[in-house]
Amino acid sequence: MSEMSIAVCDDEEFYRDELSKMITVYGNETGRRLTLDTWESGIAMLDAVKGGDKDYDIIFLDIEMPELSGMEAGEELRRMGKNMALCFVTSFTSYALDAYQIDAIGYVVKPIQYLDLKKMMEKAEMQYWYRKKTEEAQKRYLEVMCGRRTAIIDLEKVVYIEKRRNQCVFHLTDGEQICYDTLKNIYRQLDHDVFMQIHQGYIANYNHVKEVLNDRVCFGSGMEAPLSRRYYDAIYGRYMDKINRIFAKINAAGNIK
Repeated sequence: MSEMSIAVCDDEEFYRDELSKMITVYGNETGRRLTLDTWESGIAMLDAVKGGDKDYDIIFLDIEMPELSGMEAGEELRRMGKNMALCFVTSFTSYALDAYQIDAIGYVVKPIQYLDLKKMMEKAEMQYWYRKKTEEAQKRYLEVMCGRRTAIIDLEKVVYIEKRRNQCVFHLTDGEQICYDTLKNIYRQLDHDVFMQIHQGYIANYNHVKEVLNDRVCFGSGMEAPLSRRYYDAIYGRYMDKINRIFAKINAAGNIK
C-alpha cells in the first residue's frame, strides 16, 4: 500500500499536537501508512515545498496565522501547481466559501472532533487515490496524432521509437504505429526513468533492452537500434548496473546453505 505524506500547519502547539494525535489514531484504526510533519509557520512550509525538500498529499492549514494566513498559503500552493488535498482548520465557519474557491476538500472547526477529522481524511484519501490512478494512466498511455485521428499507445509495448523525416515510428512488441510529431516533443512526454535517448533519432524503452553493444542496442527478436557515442555511457552504465545486480543475487543464492 502506498504511503501518504501529511502536513499539519498551525502556529499554536496545542492544536498541532491535537491534530497530529488524531491523524495517528486514524492511521492505526484504518491500517493506512502515513508520514506526518508539523509546521508552526506557513512561510517555512511553503519554502520547503518550493525548494523541493517536501511534497505532501494532504495538508491541514490553520487559517489564522501571523505573517501568512492558511488561506494565503493555500492560494500560493495552487499557484505553484500543487494539487494535494487541502483542509482548513478554523474557529469560524465564515471562511467556508473561501476554502472551496481554492478547491479545498473542506474545513474542520476548533475544537477539533475526531469524527470531523476522520471525514476529512476519508475525502482526502479518495482524492489521493483518484490522482494516483490518473498519474499511473498518464505514465502508461500516450495519445498521439495519426493523420486526422488520434491513437492511444500502450507505452509498455513500445520497444523503441524512431524518427523518420517528419514522423515518429513506435516499434511495438506487436507491430508499428506512425504518428505526426517530433521526436523531441514525444520524448518530453515520456517517463525518463523508462525511456532513454540513445541516438539523435532514436529513443529506447530500457525495460526491453537485452544487450548494449558499442554501436547499437539490442532488444531481442532481431530488433535493434543504433547507439551514438553521445549517449553510450548513460545506457551502458545502467545496463552494467543491472548485470551486476543479477550476478550479486546469483552469488548470494549460491552462498545460502
